[in-house]
Amino acid sequence: MTSVGARLRLWLIPGAVWLLLLLGCSSLSLAEQALVVSTPISTRQPVPTFTPTPDFLEPLIVITPGSEGTPGVIILPPNVTPNLIFPPAPTSTFTFTPIPPTATDTPQPTGTPIPTPTYTPTPFVIVDSGFVSMRVGPGVNYPFFAQLGPNIPVAITGKNTQGDWYRICCVNGQNVWVAATHLRAVNDVSQVELVAAEPAPTPTFTMTPTETPTPTPYIFPFQRAEGPLFFPSNNPFLTIWVFLYTGPDNVVAYDLRNDPAPGYFLEVQYADSRAPDVFFDRPNTNEELPSFDSKVPAPSDPEAKFHWTASRGAGNRKPYNYKYEYLPYNPPRPSYPSATATLTPHQLIGTGTWKVWVKDGAGNPLSEPVFFSTDPNNPNREVYIAWRRIR
Repeated sequence: MTSVGARLRLWLIPGAVWLLLLLGCSSLSLAEQALVVSTPISTRQPVPTFTPTPDFLEPLIVITPGSEGTPGVIILPPNVTPNLIFPPAPTSTFTFTPIPPTATDTPQPTGTPIPTPTYTPTPFVIVDSGFVSMRVGPGVNYPFFAQLGPNIPVAITGKNTQGDWYRICCVNGQNVWVAATHLRAVNDVSQVELVAAEPAPTPTFTMTPTETPTPTPYIFPFQRAEGPLFFPSNNPFLTIWVFLYTGPDNVVAYDLRNDPAPGYFLEVQYADSRAPDVFFDRPNTNEELPSFDSKVPAPSDPEAKFHWTASRGAGNRKPYNYKYEYLPYNPPRPSYPSATATLTPHQLIGTGTWKVWVKDGAGNPLSEPVFFSTDPNNPNREVYIAWRRIR
């Protein structure tokens, strides 16, 4: 019994353990069933495929793409920085070295020598002295335009077929014509363009009175060179010393290079201050003689070539070869006490204006007039004037 009981206990202990385990599993199954009954049964999910767990878990990254203009979103797990997930692109260390092109010899065209241009000086006209008329056409029958003065170069742009008129440019923006004989052409005019001018316009006659043209100023043979100079004198008459000569220009009258000009006279007129525009003749009251030539020069005295108004050292010493004197008529004084006193010689010379000029033996004027005045209180009764013959 004892052995049978012992063997029975040995068998009952493992059986009790097994029963307890079986009861525990049954109670767990009953609890799961109760949970299934109380919870709604969900749709059966497919059994996931078994994937072995890797030794290293990659971080979870959620990327939401953008839509309708909204930018996308990238969600990273904690403690993960973008540079760990998205490492920067490697920098290329390759450097591109361009291969220079191989030079290809291009044949160059043979250069044609360029001729050096030849410059022809522009022809122009210039007036040496005086004035030259400019007209709208090549002829005096064309209307007058203006005058061209001296030392003004103007380019030649054409000439007429005869070559005696030049077209010049420009005067107030207009081409005009000048006569070739009245000026000097500079540079070659043989290649100047020939211009056929339009016919001269037919003049139209109107009732407008014709203006009297201004006469061309006459150039007298004698030109005043000095004076009038005035010197005081106590003489009761007026003296005019005159020197008429020929010689170089711009030299004083007493220059020894000058020569007296003989055979001329002086015309003298006077106008009283009470009628200043009425001039009348006042002839020479001294002996009227023409201008004379010089003396024969003495070797020891070169100044003997001239006659002189005063001795050496005098302030009024001037050469002369003609002398005029006006001595007024002085009637005798009345002797009775009640008579009116007569005028003095200085008063008789007059208070007025004198006009004098050079003339020839026929009375033709040979110089422009010279004016001066006198009055009794003015002691300058000696007057000196020199004229140089220029043609």
